[in-house]
Amino acid sequence: KITYLKGKFLGKGGFARVHELTDLTTNRVYAGKIIPRSRLNRPHQKEKIDREIDLHRPLAHKNIVRFHDFFGDVDNVYIILECCSRKSLVHVLKQRNTLTEPETRYFMQQLAEGVEHIHSQGIVHRDLKLGNMLLSEDMQLKIADFGLATRISPDGPKKYAVCGTPNYIAPEVLKMQGHGFAADIWAMGCIMYAMLVGTPPFETATLGETYQRITQNLYSIPAQVSATARDLISSMLRSDPSERPTVTQILQHQFFSQPLVLTELSPSCCYTPPRFPSTVPEDPKSGHSPRAVRSTPAHGYSDCRETKKVTHLVSKLQVQCLKRESSSKSSEAPSKPDSTKSGIMMTLSRVLCPDKRSTQKAGPTVFLHKTLLACLEETPSYATQNPTLLQNVTVPFVTKWIDYSNKYGFGFQLSDNSVGVQFNDTSRLNLSPDKSRVEYHDAAGKMSVYDPLSIPGLLEEKFDLLKYFAQYMDENLTEGADLVPAIEASSKKKKCIPYMKRWVRTTQAIVMQLSCSTLQVNFFKDHTKLVINANHCLLLYINEDRQSCFYSLNDIASKGCEDSLRGRLQFALSALREFLDVEMKDNV
Repeated sequence: KITYLKGKFLGKGGFARVHELTDLTTNRVYAGKIIPRSRLNRPHQKEKIDREIDLHRPLAHKNIVRFHDFFGDVDNVYIILECCSRKSLVHVLKQRNTLTEPETRYFMQQLAEGVEHIHSQGIVHRDLKLGNMLLSEDMQLKIADFGLATRISPDGPKKYAVCGTPNYIAPEVLKMQGHGFAADIWAMGCIMYAMLVGTPPFETATLGETYQRITQNLYSIPAQVSATARDLISSMLRSDPSERPTVTQILQHQFFSQPLVLTELSPSCCYTPPRFPSTVPEDPKSGHSPRAVRSTPAHGYSDCRETKKVTHLVSKLQVQCLKRESSSKSSEAPSKPDSTKSGIMMTLSRVLCPDKRSTQKAGPTVFLHKTLLACLEETPSYATQNPTLLQNVTVPFVTKWIDYSNKYGFGFQLSDNSVGVQFNDTSRLNLSPDKSRVEYHDAAGKMSVYDPLSIPGLLEEKFDLLKYFAQYMDENLTEGADLVPAIEASSKKKKCIPYMKRWVRTTQAIVMQLSCSTLQVNFFKDHTKLVINANHCLLLYINEDRQSCFYSLNDIASKGCEDSLRGRLQFALSALREFLDVEMKDNV
C-alpha cells in the first residue's frame, strides 16, 4: 500500500485541482490531479475522466508527461502524474515576453516529437497550448492534459465536437466541419507564433473577434521573424487542414537545420534570455550544417550550484508576486458595487461580441441609443414615482438564456416561445414559436428559411445544438418573469424571428441586444430586468417580484420616474454607448 503526502498547490483546471504528492515510501514527488466525486455526477463526466486515463496511461515518451497511477476514495479520484517543477511555457513568456529563435527551435523540436508519438497511437490531443507545455527540472518540454483528447483512425469518421482553448482552435473545429490530426498542427503553429511574437496569432480583446479572425485566417507575422520560421508558421496555419504538414514533415523543415541548435537550456532561461556564441563555426563538410550547443545564462553563471540557488530564489520571488497580484485582483473586484458605468465600460470593451454585419447595418443600435438618450435628457429629476402603467401591450424579450460560448455559443428563448442560438462563428439559427419555421443567418448576414423537416446537411449539427439548448432550457430553467400573453398581429405577412444581435456578460448584469430594436438588461443582484423597445417607445420593467410593468418612454420623458429605475436606464444607456462605439470603429 502506497501513502501519499499532499503538498503545495500547483494549479487547477476543469474539474481538478493539482497538488504535489509525495510517495512516503520512495520520497518521490509527483503531481496529483485531484477530482472531487461531487463533480462527477453525470455519466458523461465520468466517461470523460475514464477516457483521459485510457488515452494517457499507455503513452510513454520523453516529451509527454508520464502517467504513473490512479485510484480513488470516497471523496475524490486521484491521477498521479510526473511532476514538472518549472511550470509551463506560459510562465516563461510572462517573464520573458518572447523567446529567441534557437529557444523556439529547441522547444518546437520537442513538441513535434511528442505530438508525433501521440498521433502514432491514433490520438488527437485537441488542447495543445502554452499552458499545457510543461517544463521538467532539466528544461525538457512535456505535453500535459489529455482531458480533451480523443482516438481516431486515419480511415474512420472525423470528430465534430467544438473543443479546445479559443486562441488555439482550428477553423475546421469552429465551423464543425469535422477535424482530425491537422487540428493539432494548427495549434502547434499558434504555439510557435506565440513563442516568437509574445501572443497567439489570432488573439484579440473579444472572443467573437478572435473566432472571426480564425475563420478568416487573419493574422500577420512581424518582420523580425526569420524567413524559415515564417514559412513553417504559415504552413501550419493554412486554413485547409489537408494542406497542413504532418508532424514528420514539420521535423524535416529547414527551420530545424539552422546554424544554431540547442541540446539543452539553462534553467535561467525561464526568466532571462540565454547567451549564445557570437559566431557559429561551419561544418567543414557542408559549410552550413547546424552546430549543437548548450545555452549559457546571460548573467554569466555556469550551470552549477550557484545557478540553481539563484534560480530557486527567483522562482520563490515569482510565486510571491503572483500571490500578491491575485490577491489584489480579488480585493478590487467588489470595490465599486454601485459604479455601474465604470464596470460596464471596462468589461464591454474586453468581452463584447461584435456583430459582423455592423458595417452594413448600424441603424438599430443608433436608433436605440438616440431614443433612450432623448428620454433621459428630458426626464425631470424631481419625479418620485413611475408614470401610469400601460395595458394590453407587449414586446418580445428573453425569458431564458444559456451561455455555452466556451464551446458552442449563446442560446436563448423569447417570450413568444421562439428559440435561438448565436454560434461562436457569429452565425445565428432561430426556430419559430410553432416549430414550423427555421431561420438561419450566416456570418455575412444572409438569411435562409427552412422547414424543420428538411434542414440542409451542413446545418444539421447546428440544428441539433439548437434543439438541445431548447430542451435544456425547457427542463432546467424557469421563466424570467410572469409572462404577458402575446397579442396576435393582424398582418398576414410572416415577420422574421428576432435574433440575438450581440450580448455581453459583466459581473453586474447581462446585456442583450435583439434584432427587433430591443435592448434587454438582466441585473444579477436583485433579478430585475429592463427591456427597451425603440420601435414602439416602450419600456418593460420586471421588478424583484417578477411582475411585468410596461411604461411609455414618452411618459417617462415627460413625467419622470423613480430614482432606482432612472439608474437602471442610465446603465442601459452606457451599454448602448459602448455598443455604438464598437459599431463606429468597425465602420472606420
